[in-house]
Amino acid sequence: MVDSWLIRPATLADTAAISEAERICFGDPWSEAGIAELFENKAVIALLAPAGRPEMSLAGYAFARVIAGEAEILNIAVLPMFRRRGLGARLLDAALAAVETGGAVEVFLEVRESNESARALYRARGFRPVGVRTDYYRKPRENALILRLDLKAAFN
Repeated sequence: MVDSWLIRPATLADTAAISEAERICFGDPWSEAGIAELFENKAVIALLAPAGRPEMSLAGYAFARVIAGEAEILNIAVLPMFRRRGLGARLLDAALAAVETGGAVEVFLEVRESNESARALYRARGFRPVGVRTDYYRKPRENALILRLDLKAAFN
């Protein structure tokens, strides 16, 4: 089902829906104001997967940014009812393609140590651990693994 997901650019008009999804998906969600600020930053890439259901505006989203040849995946979220259908992989692949187009040669991200499904996805795309951020996550408190992907090695 990976190919069936439509991914489109997210816009400021999507802020409220993304904020609601943040509250559903994360113990320490980004604020609506913080999400809105992302749309003001020209370095940020925002992607959204529509839910295809009238009662829901989105199934998932991703934010990344590119600065001076280096990219960071800021956030990828998939609402619980849409998980295990390939959407996280589709969002990650779209974000990687977008940051490469934006001039990135390497990509970094943080992931909870306990998030085995996300870690498996990132590993499958070539991300490798390069460090740990102690107590990076607050709710619940947990370390983050810092992962890195060399885009030239991954796609060439």
